[in-house]
Amino acid sequence: MQPPLSISYKSSASAIIYRDGGSLELRFTADDDRSYCIFMEVVGESPDDCKRYHPPMLFKESFDINNSKPEDFISYLNWQQIKGLISEIRMDIGQYFEKHADCAHLGLIENIANNNGWLIN
Repeated sequence: MQPPLSISYKSSASAIIYRDGGSLELRFTADDDRSYCIFMEVVGESPDDCKRYHPPMLFKESFDINNSKPEDFISYLNWQQIKGLISEIRMDIGQYFEKHADCAHLGLIENIANNNGWLIN
């Protein structure tokens, strides 16, 4: 079992979905006051009703699918760590989670993590 994230969520969660078939990115500020990004790449040619995702990757600052530097990569994560992070985000946002601008994307990430990297419609 992989240990919990070595960083903890502090604030400013945002999430986007890429137009490559469903890859996702989660950005946040950690307790060390630095920005981090988790990239969850969809496996190519996954059908729309049953997408599979590669293991999540943690990066410093932000992720650019075309320009990220190898030194910005920190580590691979597991889906249990992603569930823990989403739980921290939910607690931080509290009763306003459903009204958060990125609620749909955060919920999508939570569903994928709960199914160990699968999104089944």
